[in-house]
Amino acid sequence: MKNIFYALGIVSIALGLSSCEETWDKNPVLQGHEGIVKAEFLNEPVLGEQTIMLTSDNSTGTFHLTASQPYYGFAAVATYRVQCSLTEDFANYREINQDFYDCAEINPINGDVAAALEYLSNVKNDQDLPLPYQTLYMRLYTYIQQSQENTQYYSNVVSFKNVSANYLAIWVAGQPANLYLRGGMVDGWGAVPEFQFMTGEEENSWETNTITIPAGTEFKVADSEWAPINLGAGDDNVVTPGEAYALQGGDNPGNLTIKVDFTGKAYLYLDKGNYTLILDQE
Repeated sequence: MKNIFYALGIVSIALGLSSCEETWDKNPVLQGHEGIVKAEFLNEPVLGEQTIMLTSDNSTGTFHLTASQPYYGFAAVATYRVQCSLTEDFANYREINQDFYDCAEINPINGDVAAALEYLSNVKNDQDLPLPYQTLYMRLYTYIQQSQENTQYYSNVVSFKNVSANYLAIWVAGQPANLYLRGGMVDGWGAVPEFQFMTGEEENSWETNTITIPAGTEFKVADSEWAPINLGAGDDNVVTPGEAYALQGGDNPGNLTIKVDFTGKAYLYLDKGNYTLILDQE
């Protein structure tokens, strides 16, 4: 009889474990907390000891960071932001306005890193350049969008020992940007000055001079090398003048088009890693 009760006990435990595992799989529980918690989840960068000069020629390149996900109780889709500082305590820092979602591919653009470095170095114009080589510290700020208030983390701090910049990367209105409307209105879909964006009055805004795009023309927003900026269509590829269009990035998105002849200015905006295009008809 004792053996029977013992056997039944083993079965009950097994069933209980099975039930808990099934519940965990189907109903994961978010492990939240108050405030911003510091945790060790950012890996040391491979190029941390290298000398890095940030120039206009390499402005579309990227830094490369990798991390593991902080503890949320399950494999969540988290948002990662890169923060830069000239001091390890991050008493003063600059956050790069780009969201990352793959902790193995956190690649802030060189131009954004150069701008952060210049803001932190109090650069006002090109007379303050080039900057001396200095240590640039980075950390990650991460959270889950659906529950940001109780899922915030700061990573450990890593460093790049010798970083400088020799071109004006901070925001100055009216400067040519490595951003173009590229499409069938130009032979070979080239990146030409006529369709080049200039920096706008507000940070992370750009605008063209007056341009013309014939009805039915296909086009995209891209940089001169088609990487890393290559923005195009979502489900609906038609851009309507006067209406904001959310551009899609990723792996070579589809072409945009317009159904009417357009003459006017194009405006481009970046907010939290997302680009929006507006064609303002004259």
